[in-house]
Amino acid sequence: MPGNQLVLGLAAGYHYGDVSPFLISLERAGYRGELVLFVSKTTRDLDRINKHNVTVVPLSRPVGLEEIPYNALRYFLYLNYLKSSGSRFKQILLTDVRDVIFQRNPFDYPWANGVNCALEAGHMTIGECPHNSHWTREHLGQKAWRAISHHRISCSGTTLADHDSMMAYLEDMTAGLTPFKPGKRMAGYDQAVHNLLVHTGRLQDVTLHDNSGPILTLGYVRRKPEKDPDGFVLNMAGKPAHMVHQYDRKPELHKALQKRYCKQT
Repeated sequence: MPGNQLVLGLAAGYHYGDVSPFLISLERAGYRGELVLFVSKTTRDLDRINKHNVTVVPLSRPVGLEEIPYNALRYFLYLNYLKSSGSRFKQILLTDVRDVIFQRNPFDYPWANGVNCALEAGHMTIGECPHNSHWTREHLGQKAWRAISHHRISCSGTTLADHDSMMAYLEDMTAGLTPFKPGKRMAGYDQAVHNLLVHTGRLQDVTLHDNSGPILTLGYVRRKPEKDPDGFVLNMAGKPAHMVHQYDRKPELHKALQKRYCKQT
C-alpha cells in the first residue's frame, strides 16, 4: 500500500548530479509511496530535485545539536518528522542518498517484522575496520569496542522497519548519539551506535540481511559485482538486488550506474 510507505533521506550539500541516480532509479523501480529528503542551505539545484516525486524539507538544527555531523543529525530529523506524522506510515526506509540506487521497489520484499538491517561483506569485522573501530572507540569507549569488535559490520546507511519498531530504533539511536565530543574523522560515528544496538541485544526483533539478500552493500566486497543481461547488479545469490549501496567504491560500476540513471529517458 504505497500511501503507507515512506523513504527518508538526507541530501545536505548535494547537487542534482549527486541525487539524480537515487531519484530516477527509485521512480523506475515503481515506487509510489512518499519520499522525503531533508536539505541544507548548501543543497543546490532544488528546482530540478523538486521535479521528482519528492517532498523537500529544509533542515534546521535543534538546540544542542549544533556541532554533530549530518550523518548523526539525520536521526533526530527523522524522529521529529515521524512524531509529527502520527502513525500513518506502516513501513519506513531510512537510506543514504548519494551512493544508493534502486533496482526494484524496496518495499516489494518480504521484510521481517521489526528492524531490518544490512550486513557488509563477511570477511570484515568491526574490529578489523579502521573506520568503525575509530568511531566506536572515540564515541563509545574501549569497553564498547571490545563488546562488538568481533561482529560483522552492519551498515547504518540502510534500515527498514515498521512504524513502532522504527520509532524505538530512532529513540535509541538519538539517545546514543549524544553527548557528542567533536573530533577528527567522526562524521560516520552514527554507525558505532547503530552496531552497538544491533549486536548487543538492545533492539528487539532485529533481522540482519547479508549481501545475498535485498541490499547489496559493496564497500568491502572484493570481487567485481556481476550484472545480468539487462544491466541489473546481482547480489551474492545471483539475483538483482533491490538496493545497491556504496556503488561508488567500484569505479567501473559507478560510471555505468551514473550513465544509466543520471538522465531520464
